[in-house]
Amino acid sequence: MRIPYNKPFIIGKELEYIRQAVESGKISGDGDFTKKCHDFFKRTYGFKKVLLTTSCTDALEMAAILMDIGPGDEVIMPSYTFVSTANAFVLRGAQVVFADCEPERPNIAAASLEPLITGRTKAIVAVHYAGMSCDMDRILELAGKYGLLV
Repeated sequence: MRIPYNKPFIIGKELEYIRQAVESGKISGDGDFTKKCHDFFKRTYGFKKVLLTTSCTDALEMAAILMDIGPGDEVIMPSYTFVSTANAFVLRGAQVVFADCEPERPNIAAASLEPLITGRTKAIVAVHYAGMSCDMDRILELAGKYGLLV
């Protein structure tokens, strides 16, 4: 099966669901489909609270707010990422510290993190670029050692 890039892939009831959402007047949150998504994530993964967003930019900005990032805080992130990654934290007054990336893929190089951590470091942002996972074991180990958020 070939899936065209940047073209909707309709395989079931998507158009019917879109029609239902539009007719309900709730197409950007707090409608039946939002509730169904919340319930699915709570039931499937045991989450106590679910917050849906319309984009990764919104999710990053929400994360910065929920982490209480503010002026004087440092946030470490990969040097290769979309500008929204940095903007989300700069908007809260944080200083962005760019880490090296792995030579074979553009993910944050876990080996480059420890020398960048200071007393003002509050978080490490792991960007799993193009679906390639970061070395989360090492990143979480460092975060635990220094009391950082990820």
